[in-house]
Amino acid sequence: MKRKQLIILSILVILVLIYVLARWQEPVEKEIRFFKADSVSLAKMVFVNQEDTIIVEKKGKDWKLTYPVLWDASTDQINSFFKQVLPIQTSSTTMSDEPTMQSLYKVDAANANQVKLYNKSGRLLDHAFIGNGGNSTFDYGRHEGSNKIYQLKDNIANLVKPDIYQWRSPNITNLRLNDLDHIDVSYTKNSYSLTIEQDSIRYRDKYNNFLIPQNNRAQWKIINALENLSTYQFIDQNTEKYLPAFQKPDCTIKVYLKDKTCKTFTLTREEKAITPIGTKSIDKEVTVLMMIDGKTSPLYQMTGDFINRFTRAPQHFQVEFD
Repeated sequence: MKRKQLIILSILVILVLIYVLARWQEPVEKEIRFFKADSVSLAKMVFVNQEDTIIVEKKGKDWKLTYPVLWDASTDQINSFFKQVLPIQTSSTTMSDEPTMQSLYKVDAANANQVKLYNKSGRLLDHAFIGNGGNSTFDYGRHEGSNKIYQLKDNIANLVKPDIYQWRSPNITNLRLNDLDHIDVSYTKNSYSLTIEQDSIRYRDKYNNFLIPQNNRAQWKIINALENLSTYQFIDQNTEKYLPAFQKPDCTIKVYLKDKTCKTFTLTREEKAITPIGTKSIDKEVTVLMMIDGKTSPLYQMTGDFINRFTRAPQHFQVEFD
């Protein structure tokens, strides 16, 4: 190789080395976890904003809502919190440390969703303010006692919102077929019972007594409704105004279990006159409300299909396929 070519090659090698060295020494933005708490130490979570407060606590192996109602916490919501919220990353470089910028990024007390995390002994592990400053890609966070505002790597503000419908499990009861002895149903047009007999279900009313065909859909719709009894619509406040509607219920379902206990579900339809926007006509909005075991709170809002499953005429139970 000629001397001139060696010089050119040496220069190229030196330039490449300078470039690599410069990139290697270039500062890299470090990512850190925003929350200090981990899933093992966490025992209590408090979510607060200007409108609501939700408290979720670990009881044994399960997470329970303890305020404003005592109820099972939503499994989906808990999983989302541990998978998306708790490990959320942020850059070690802050967006701002000016107190006047907190309202812009919605991490002030007036706008943020606050998150307080405690361990088993009640020690506060984290107190953060999470807000969305109008960005659809990521949210912002700030720790209590600090003015430093961090840009989070994802949207989590809605996942820490103290919305009871979001945090409350939709599950009401799980009454399995193997646990049932018989079901008594009474409604405005009839009363009947369904009795579990080995691999069959027997239908009885004042005029009928027969084994329901195995493939009859009407019976399995009832069993399925009881095994997966759930709703996202609860009424916890001012329930007394709905009580007159339960004086003459549309349907009462008594489920007798093999352990000699009984669950009573009382359903009523409440009609309300509404005027659709842009019209002068008056329509009726029908809401199905359910009371369990005579307890006036909470009340549960069910679908019209739920009550229809239990108020079918005898012939619907007699056919092989309905």
